[in-house]
Amino acid sequence: MQSFRLVNVDTDKPFTIGRKSDNSLVLDNLMVSRYHAVLERVNEKWFLTNLTKNSVTQVNGKNVDPKTEDSVGKPAEIADGDVIQVGPLQLKVAFKGSKLSLLLMESADQEISVTKALTEKWSAIETDEVDIPKGVEAKICAGQKVAGESAGNCNGNCAALKFKEALTNAQGKSIKQTKLAQGEVLRLPSCEMEFDGASLVCRNRPHGFDVSVKNLDVFAGKKQLLHDVNFNLQAGEILAIIGRSGQGKSTLLRLLQGIHRSGENSEVRIGSLDYRNAEIRKHIAFLEQDPELRKDLTVRETLLDGGRVSMNKQDFKQNAQGRLEKFCELFGLSDRMDNAVKTLSGGESRRAALARELMGNPGLIILDEPLSGLDPFNSKILCSHLRQLSFLGHTIILTTHSYEALEIANKVLVLHQGEQGFFGSPEESYRYFETRDPEKILASLNDETSVNWKKTFEEKKVQETMATQVSPTLKENKDKVNFCFPKTNLSSMFFYKVALTAKQWFRDKGKFIALLIQPLVIGFLFSQIFSSLTSLWIVAFAVILSANWLALSLSIREIVQEKEILRGEFRKGVSVLTTVTAKLFLPTLVAWLQTLIVYLFVSIRTQVHASPAQLLLVVAAMIIPPVTVGLTVSAFSKNAGQANALLPLLIIPQVALAGALVPLDQMLPIGRGLSNVIWSRYNQNSLLNLLLERQDPIENILAALAIALGCYIVMVIKIHCSKKAK
Repeated sequence: MQSFRLVNVDTDKPFTIGRKSDNSLVLDNLMVSRYHAVLERVNEKWFLTNLTKNSVTQVNGKNVDPKTEDSVGKPAEIADGDVIQVGPLQLKVAFKGSKLSLLLMESADQEISVTKALTEKWSAIETDEVDIPKGVEAKICAGQKVAGESAGNCNGNCAALKFKEALTNAQGKSIKQTKLAQGEVLRLPSCEMEFDGASLVCRNRPHGFDVSVKNLDVFAGKKQLLHDVNFNLQAGEILAIIGRSGQGKSTLLRLLQGIHRSGENSEVRIGSLDYRNAEIRKHIAFLEQDPELRKDLTVRETLLDGGRVSMNKQDFKQNAQGRLEKFCELFGLSDRMDNAVKTLSGGESRRAALARELMGNPGLIILDEPLSGLDPFNSKILCSHLRQLSFLGHTIILTTHSYEALEIANKVLVLHQGEQGFFGSPEESYRYFETRDPEKILASLNDETSVNWKKTFEEKKVQETMATQVSPTLKENKDKVNFCFPKTNLSSMFFYKVALTAKQWFRDKGKFIALLIQPLVIGFLFSQIFSSLTSLWIVAFAVILSANWLALSLSIREIVQEKEILRGEFRKGVSVLTTVTAKLFLPTLVAWLQTLIVYLFVSIRTQVHASPAQLLLVVAAMIIPPVTVGLTVSAFSKNAGQANALLPLLIIPQVALAGALVPLDQMLPIGRGLSNVIWSRYNQNSLLNLLLERQDPIENILAALAIALGCYIVMVIKIHCSKKAK
C-alpha cells in the first residue's frame, strides 16, 4: 500500500511549507527549500505564495513566480483538486466544506526506475526508490532451467529471480522462482521488473489498474443489455458513467462484478488481464448504491473486518491499525470509530463501506450511484474523498447523475438504450453536448444519440484517439508480460467468523431476548399441556417440531442478509468451506441448547428419563439437518423476505411426513417416498426410542445426518459457483 499523510491546514494563520523544523509542514527532502512556500486564506479564498527560486514550486504543472527581495511574486489561487508540486513532492488539495486539507504521498515517486546489473551469482535486489517485495534476489542464467520453475526454455541469457515470499501468478499458481527472457517484464501491483541486456530494470507503477473495454456486448441469459461499448481508462483515473435510468449503467458494473456475461467477441481487460481472472478480482472493490454493512459492528470493527478478509495475516498484524486510523482520518470518521454502524448517517455509512474496502488496497474501485440520496454538502465531501483516492493511485469507475461527480472525473462515458453515446473528457462532453449541465445532457439523449456519435467520430478516428489515450502499459506485447501478485495468506477464519456472528447476535437486543425467551415460553406451554398420561408419540413429535422451528428461524436468513458482503469476501480469497461451516456452528449450538431446555420442561411433566449421552446425540441429530437446510435456502434466496416466505414450506413437510400424524404404513406411495428425505421421520423414531428406553438403531441418526450432509454439499457448490465471474 502506498503511504500517505493527511495534513489539515490551519485557517487562522499562514501555513508554511519547507524543510526547516519551524514550518507548519516539514518536508524532509534536500530538494525542498528551508522556507519553500506559504498558504494563506484571503477573502474566503486560498492562495499559494512561492518563497524560493532554487527549487520547483508548481500548481497543476504551472510554475508559481517566486517572492523575493526583487520580485513580489504573484500568488496562485488554490482550488479543490489542485496538485501542488513542492520540489519532488506532490500535495493534493481537498476542500471539505470550508476546511482545507493536503494529501501528501510519502512513498517513492511512481516514475522512478532503478537499474541493477546482474551477474551469474545471486545478488539481492534492494532499493528504497522502487516499491519491490522484500528479499528479491536475481542472477543471469544462460538459458538453463531454474530450479523450481516450470517455464519453457529461453533463448540466450535469462534473468532468474528468487523471492523470499511466494507470489501467485495469473493462473493462480504459487511461485517462488521465475525467469525472464530479454525484454520480458514481471509485473506486480506496485512495480515491474524488466530484463534488459545484462541488467534488471525496476520501475514503480501506479497501484491502480488500467481498464480496456473493446467491442463489449453484455447479456443476461439470452437478452442483450449492452451493445458495442468501447473505452480505455488509465490507472489512477476516474470514469463517470452517465445515462438515464435503465439505459445500461448498472449493467456495465454488474458485468465487471461477474453477474452478467460478455459476448464472444468482447474483450474486457483489467490491468491487462481478463476481468474474470480470479487473481485480478481479488484486487477489485465493488460498492452497491446502498452498500451492505454489518450494522451491529462499530466503525473500527468494520474496518478491521475488511482488513482481516483482504490483508496478509502478517501485514494485518503489523499495519491494520495504522491503516484504520489513516482512512478514518481521510474520510472524517475519526470521531465515529467506536460508534455502531447503524448509528451513522447515509453519507457516513458509504464512507465507512469505502474505507472497509480500502483496507485491502484495491487497484480498481467500482461504485454504483455513490452520490444518490446525499445532500449537496455530503456529495461534495464524498467526491473530494474519491478525488483523493485517485491521487493515491486507485482507478475508480462510478455511475452518476451528479454534476459534482463529473467535475472530478477524468473521463465520461454516456450510455443510451444500451449503446455508447459518448466517451471522452468532461470538457469534451460539454463541447459535444453544448452544455455543462448533466441534466441537460441526459435530456438531450435520444434514439439517435449513439448513431450520431458513431457518425461524428468515425471508427478509424475513434481508434486513433483511443490509442493516444491508452497508457504505455496497455500497448505492450501481452506475451512479454508476466503478471504476479503477492500471495495473500489470510488469518484463520473459522473462530473469527463464529465470534463475529455471536457479536452481532448478542448486540441485537431484540434477537438476544428472543433467544432467551423462546425456549422458556415453548417449554412452559408444553409443561402445561403434557403429563405422564400423554402419548410419548405426541411428546416426541412436539419436541421435534419445536426443534425444527428454532433451528430454521436462526439459520434461514444467515447468509442472504450478508450476501453482498460474503460475495466480496469470497472474491478476495476467503474460504467458502470455512465460512459456511462457521455459519453452521452458532445456530446449531444455540438451537441445540434451546431444544434441551424445551426437553427439560417436557421431561419433568412426563416423568421420562433418558441417558444424557444418548439425549445429547439425538438432539444434535434433530438440530443439524434443519440448520443446514435453513442455510441452504438462505444461500439460494434473493433476499431475506423470500427466505422467510419459504419457512412454512420447510416446516409443513416435517409435520405431514414425519409419521406422527399419520403412520407411514397408512400413507400413499408418494407420501412414503417423500418421507425418506424428511429428517424428522428419523428424528421421530430416535426420540421415541429414547423416551421408551429402547435401543435406537444407529441408522436413524446416520440417515438424518446424511440428509444434512447432502444439503451442506449443495450449499457449498452453489456459493462456490456464484462467486465466479460469468
